[in-house]
Amino acid sequence: MAEKLHGNQEKYASDERRWRDVGAGLSVLDIHEENGRRLQLVRLTPGGRILAHKHAGTEICYIIKGSLVIDGNRLRAGDVLTAPPGTVHRETYSNEGCELMIECSPDDELLRS
Repeated sequence: MAEKLHGNQEKYASDERRWRDVGAGLSVLDIHEENGRRLQLVRLTPGGRILAHKHAGTEICYIIKGSLVIDGNRLRAGDVLTAPPGTVHRETYSNEGCELMIECSPDDELLRS
């Protein structure tokens, strides 16, 4: 259960919030959205994929555990990837499964495959 802290702060465990099953082995937890920025915790099962998309703003990914391949570039736990506005990610997947934190624009666009 969420705990209210001093100064309108809130503390909660990630599993206390509602994860969205997006399909293709992808689950997303929306943590916060404000001023045109979105913070999400993302889980991919082994073999999971993220659909092709174009970034409306800068994307910052931090790999918490496992590994992720984005357009042929393999990211491992502890790696950070920054992608400028306009970047297109065509192929994003995880062979072993992974968990990552993403800060991005809520206006990112899914692309047709």
